[in-house]
Amino acid sequence: MPTASDAGPVRVSNWLDLFKYPRSLIVSWLGNAGAQTGVYGITLWAPSLFVLILKVSPQEASKMLILLSVSGFIGRLSFSYFSELIGRRNAGGLLGFGAGLMTIVAGYNYDVMFMGVSAFWLLLAVAFFFADGGFAIVGPYAAEVWPSHLRTSGMGSAYGFGGIGKIIGPVGLALIVGSSNYLKPDVPLPEIPHAFVYLGCWFLMAGAVYYFLGIETRGKSIEQIDRELAVTA
Repeated sequence: MPTASDAGPVRVSNWLDLFKYPRSLIVSWLGNAGAQTGVYGITLWAPSLFVLILKVSPQEASKMLILLSVSGFIGRLSFSYFSELIGRRNAGGLLGFGAGLMTIVAGYNYDVMFMGVSAFWLLLAVAFFFADGGFAIVGPYAAEVWPSHLRTSGMGSAYGFGGIGKIIGPVGLALIVGSSNYLKPDVPLPEIPHAFVYLGCWFLMAGAVYYFLGIETRGKSIEQIDRELAVTA
């Protein structure tokens, strides 16, 4: 029967060891921050924007969010597949660039109707395919870019750092457009494109970080990743 000693020496780590791996830190922390900022900004403001732009009731606006949720769910299934098909780095880039561009396009088409349906609503649903669906990459990848003895701490710190997006997404958006209310978008309609450029840029940052700085981990064992990271530490 195997014993604890068979596993070899236990390596004790300090959280400060995270800073010995700057590439892993940048990719996991900024990737999480970009994705969470964009998603929470859209999620918090979307219902009120539907009421403001489309002149629907709050109940109808809430129902409209169902399409975004369904699109995000399909996105998560798809990105789970993409991560193995094209690799983690490319899938992360697809998340950020896809969500960023679609978010910006949605903002500039807030008042456009397509066959009697709001283009803003449809474009946000497409954006959510990338933005929310991409979290099938964001979470697992934030662990894979760290050596084995820091995986738990690295992933937890990345998600915690990314949590600032829950604040700077909606609050930053309100400040950009000059709203005094951080929770309700009481702003002139012409300012909406600027608001969505702000959110889109956070997604684009995440995409750039994943694609240009990301460490490809697809098909690699934990031991292989440890050896590669040891060289750069």
